[in-house]
Amino acid sequence: GSVVAKRLGGRRVDPGSADPLERRLLNVVQEMAIASGTPVPDVFVLDEEDGINAFAAGHGQGDAVVAVTRGAMEKLTRDELQGVMGHEFSHLLNGDMRLNLRLMGVIHGILLIGIIGRVLMRGEGRGRRRDGGAQIALLGLALFAIGYVGTFFGNLIKAAVSRQREFLADASAVQFTRNPHGIAHALVKIGGLRTGSRISSPLAEEASHMFFGDGMGHEIGRAHV
Repeated sequence: GSVVAKRLGGRRVDPGSADPLERRLLNVVQEMAIASGTPVPDVFVLDEEDGINAFAAGHGQGDAVVAVTRGAMEKLTRDELQGVMGHEFSHLLNGDMRLNLRLMGVIHGILLIGIIGRVLMRGEGRGRRRDGGAQIALLGLALFAIGYVGTFFGNLIKAAVSRQREFLADASAVQFTRNPHGIAHALVKIGGLRTGSRISSPLAEEASHMFFGDGMGHEIGRAHV
């Protein structure tokens, strides 16, 4: 989990931090850990991100982390932050992180097939035609098509699975916090901001299905409201 958080620009929050915003975040994380019956994970902050967003990552509860953007820390009230963290703790409790990492790996494996096909086609196009050159070019074209089509349908599957998990996480957030207004107001606030929930990291697309809000655009981008 920490590897994913760091790749996205995350910084681990020192449990002894005296910063008021970081202390509030750590307290909320501890409260949600108690409410969900899960171990307290490491907490990361994405300091360069102004949008309101968060995610949980890891193979299991033993190496799990939760991360929030600087925008979420600064712009959300305590109740709103609690609702967002309750949502992420549902992913921790239900093992969604492991599924998310597997989906990411499968889709990138399919994408790699397409990249190999493209390399084969370019290599044959630039080089001299030798015996079997046409067959290699056809193989490259086939691999490229498999990678392109596979990635397209893989992303559709990822979106469908993520949507169902998000429904459950939203319901669990209300269960953990006993406050339906927290997560609702957080989503309304995202919709009213210029930065929304956008993540500026170049790795945002590959981890887009892990985010609380739509990391790729301004709009909320998922069926919360």
